Amino acid sequence: MAAYLDEVKARFEQLRLVRSEKIIPCTEHEIQILEQQLGLPLPGAYKEFLLWMGHGAGGFLRGSDCFYEHLLRLRAGAMELLWENGYPEPLPGDALVFYMHQGYLFYFVRVGEGDDPPVYFYSEAMDPRAFIKAHPNLADFLNYQIEVEVHYRADHVARLAEAEQNNPKWAKELKDRARRRGDDF
Repeated sequence: MAAYLDEVKARFEQLRLVRSEKIIPCTEHEIQILEQQLGLPLPGAYKEFLLWMGHGAGGFLRGSDCFYEHLLRLRAGAMELLWENGYPEPLPGDALVFYMHQGYLFYFVRVGEGDDPPVYFYSEAMDPRAFIKAHPNLADFLNYQIEVEVHYRADHVARLAEAEQNNPKWAKELKDRARRRGDDF
C-alpha cells in the first residue's frame, strides 16, 4: 500500500498531540467489512487513515463523527442535512462521507477519483451553499485538522496561565475539565 500519510503521521507524532496508546487503528478485516457494508471501495489514503487511527485518537477530532463506529451512518446524515437545507444537488453516488461535525457540516471524497482523491466540503452555514473542493487530498485535510488542534491547545494553555495568575480555583477547574475530556496537555 502506498504511503499517503507518512508526513502527516510524522508531524502528528512530533507535536505529541496524543499519547500513542490512545491511537487505536482498525484492522484490515474491519476495513474489508466496511467496504462491503458501504458498497464502495475505500481510497488507499483513507484506508491508511483507518489503519492508523480508525477507532480513535484520544482528544484529536473530538466532537466530530469520523471514526469507524460512525462511518455507516454518515452518508444518511449528510443526505438528511442536504434535504433539510433544500439543497438541489444530490450527494454524488460515489461519495464517501467520512467526517461530520455537529450535524451542520460534512466532508467527503469521491471514490471514483482515485486512491488519493480531493476532499469536498458542505456546510449549512455557507452562503451560497455548495459542494466545495476544500483540500487537494486527505493529507491536507488532516494537516488542517492538526492546525485546528494546535490552535485549540495554545488557546487553552494561554487561558490556563491567565487563570493560574488571577484565579487558581478556576485554573484547577480548567485542568479538571481537560482531564475529563481526555486532553493530554
